[in-house]
Amino acid sequence: MERRGPAVHESDVAAFEGRLGHRLPDDYRRFLLEVNGGRPDDTSCQYKFGVINQFFSLNDPHTGRDLTAANKRPAIPSRQLLYVGVDGMGTRFLVALAGDQRGQVWIQDMANPRPDDANPRVLWHDRRDLEKLADSFEELMRTLGPLQQ
Repeated sequence: MERRGPAVHESDVAAFEGRLGHRLPDDYRRFLLEVNGGRPDDTSCQYKFGVINQFFSLNDPHTGRDLTAANKRPAIPSRQLLYVGVDGMGTRFLVALAGDQRGQVWIQDMANPRPDDANPRVLWHDRRDLEKLADSFEELMRTLGPLQQ
């Protein structure tokens, strides 16, 4: 990571989980404890659709980089999803916190948002603006590659 978030401890993560009402998937939890978000460097920022600009950090003094602040924004498709990062084209990275999708990483296309009533669905993962990117946060991190010029 080119820039990491402030150091956090087990108690910080546990307090966040308490406020969230969900225990974080183990691989994402480890990521927060070891790296705590930040900006990927050019060797590990490319994913299949674009470039990850930022992973949010716990307790970041800059509101635009803070995990808690990011998840107070409107239009998160479900309380079962945690908004963990963003690319430069309006795509959100979301980690599923519960259900059969727990631990999976999904992306939400915010560059071409669809009105809520344009595609009514019963479950959040049936929406057309959401697509599964990886089966786990660890898998996502393993598949990131160098910036393509």
